Amino acid sequence: MNLVKKVLTFGLLGLPLAAGAVSSLDDLIDLTGDILNKIVPLIIAIAVIILLIAIIGYIRAGEDEEKRKNYHNLIIYAIIGLFVMVSVWGLVNILEGTFNLDNDLPDIDVLPQI
Repeated sequence: MNLVKKVLTFGLLGLPLAAGAVSSLDDLIDLTGDILNKIVPLIIAIAVIILLIAIIGYIRAGEDEEKRKNYHNLIIYAIIGLFVMVSVWGLVNILEGTFNLDNDLPDIDVLPQI
């Protein structure tokens, strides 16, 4: 089953090429970057919503120590997760700007035209 997941994951990366959405490696990299730039803020927004739900649950738990402990742990994990996501995203942007990685790649006709 693990092999199927790996093959499926890498097979899906070739779908834009097979569909004619991209014609070169540069277009494929741009498309992947655009998708990731749209997914990362969505994941961060989901983590913020989870944090807010955990805070509200902690407040509403009242004197129930079991619920308070569970919500407290969820708050800690949400804060750590947000910190890691924002830090990694910021580090990638800093490295991209430092090494001028945001420049266009030269046209390389490695991928076959379909």
